[in-house]
Amino acid sequence: MITLKNVSKWYGHFQVLTDCSTEVKKGEVVVVCGPSGSGKSTLIKTVNGLEPVQKGEITVNGIIVNDKKTDLAKLRSRVGMVFQHFELFPHLSIIENLTLAQVKVLKRDKAAARDKGLKLLERVGLSAHANKFPAQLFRRSAAACRHRPCAVHGPHCHVIR
Repeated sequence: MITLKNVSKWYGHFQVLTDCSTEVKKGEVVVVCGPSGSGKSTLIKTVNGLEPVQKGEITVNGIIVNDKKTDLAKLRSRVGMVFQHFELFPHLSIIENLTLAQVKVLKRDKAAARDKGLKLLERVGLSAHANKFPAQLFRRSAAACRHRPCAVHGPHCHVIR
């Protein structure tokens, strides 16, 4: 599903990734650990092309990420990414937060997007809160909702930073 072969990345003269190679198979869960500044975030950002690499090859479901011909927008619609400090839009209801990217990025019909969002909320026991705003939820409930926009796309893989 995800393959990195001899991936290297520099910021100017500073090398943050040195010949990184690994393979993540479908259904596998992998945790990348290391101290601050060790390149964890950079590595994760390279998987969907948010950061270019200077050497090596990254493949996601057979698509070469760092090939100039690769449609990165299409790839990113299939690689769900949740950032460490990702927040819901405070001016949108929970269900609006869950449908926004589906409609704008995936071009999904609004009714179908809403239905998918409601099903995901039901799955995590939060369907009663669909029309509430993020500030109206308890912190734990809001945290559960933060990962839903990623899941609602139906991506092939999730990358959580």
